[in-house]
This record gives sequence, structure tokens and C-alpha cells, in this order.
Amino acid sequence: MDIPEKSQKQIISDQKQTISDQKQTISDQKQIISDQKQTICDIKDEIMTFREVLKRTSILLVNAIELRDPYTKGHSDHVSELTEKIARLAFSETFPNFEIVKMAALLHDVGKIGISETVLNKPTLLTDAEFIMVKFHTNLGERLVKPLMLDNLLREAILHHHENFDGSGYPDGLRGQEIPLIARIIRVADYFDALTSSRPYRAAMSKDKAIEVMKKNQHCFDPEIFKFFTSNIYRLTRRST
Repeated sequence: MDIPEKSQKQIISDQKQTISDQKQTISDQKQIISDQKQTICDIKDEIMTFREVLKRTSILLVNAIELRDPYTKGHSDHVSELTEKIARLAFSETFPNFEIVKMAALLHDVGKIGISETVLNKPTLLTDAEFIMVKFHTNLGERLVKPLMLDNLLREAILHHHENFDGSGYPDGLRGQEIPLIARIIRVADYFDALTSSRPYRAAMSKDKAIEVMKKNQHCFDPEIFKFFTSNIYRLTRRST
């Protein structure tokens, strides 16, 4: 049976309308995709701006510490560099963002801002009361960054970088795997740089002498991290140029 002419025209008109609607839908979808891409770009720009602000703020805080404690000048940078190297070489699949690792190590001593300069720069051994004051820099540092709601890695690094693997450290006496990995790495890097840097009460040690001292205090360190560190000491401690 033949389709009436009017019906054929209606079908063709409907099809044209459908095609037009589909074109409009495609156009709308393209606009949505374009808007989404722009939104993503804007978010990326905001993230990059935040990271840059955070990076500069971190450097400012470290500079403030070093002005109050000149004997530790460069210490935070050295620990940050060494921590990042260990993390990249030994734990490349564990840390998704090495910039955060580097920043966490850079800020590990930020709590020293609240410690008396007299204590920080004392040329003789600290009294028990003064040592308690110095130990509090881990808690103070964690409290300083907590309101910023930054990556939890930063807080873990600052609060726990003086925990010892055998549980004899501070502030919480954590032991073994209870200690966050970032803090276990910084413990090694921090200890080594402290020994190989000059202090008011002693001269800097050589790398070999520092390793000898660290081996006598292996209870402080994660055995696997310490083994990796000592096996790659010259590769890891080669300064970047």
C-alpha cells in the first residue's frame, strides 16, 4: 500500500527535525565539554597557585628557623633532598607525590620556631628541662600546620620524625611499622645530616664517622631503610649542583 503523500512529507519533516535536534544536542554536549575543560584548567591553575604559595610559605618558615638557629642553616634543605632521594629510589611505588615528600621533610623542624633561641644555640649540653623543651618541637610543629588542613604526610613527618624503631623515641613512643614511613625515612636523613653538620658543641663529622656512630645507634632506625642508606651512602649524599 502506498503511503499518502502528506504522510511522507510529515515523515521527512520529522526526520529533519530529529537530525536538527541531534545536531543541537551534539552542539550542547560540545559546549558542556568545553566548559568542563575550562573548569579543569581553572582548577589546575588554582592548585598550582596553592602549591606555589605553600612552597614559598615553607621556605619562609625554614628561613625563619635558620635565622634563629644559624647552626642549622641548610639542615632542612639537606634533609629534604636526602629524604626525597631515598623515597624515590627505595619507595617509588609507595609515594604518589614526591613534591609532598620533599616539602614534608623540609618542614620537619618547623616547630623550632617556638623554642627559645638561648636553648637552640646553647654551646653546652642541655639540661633535662631544656631537652624536654626541645623535644616539644615535634608537637608544636604539628599544631602549627594542622589548621592548614594540608596533606596528612606533612603532619606525620613533623610529629613523628624523632620516633625510634625500638619505641624509645618521642613524642608517642611508636615502634616499628607504627611509625609512618615518611617519618622513618626522615629519621635516618635527619640523624645523618645532624652528625655531618657543625654544632655549637662539636665539629661536623665525616660521612664514614657519621655512619659509624649511626651503626652504634641502629635501634633508632628502620633496619631496611638504614641498610639501603648505608649501601648507597655516597650516591645518596652527593650534593645536587
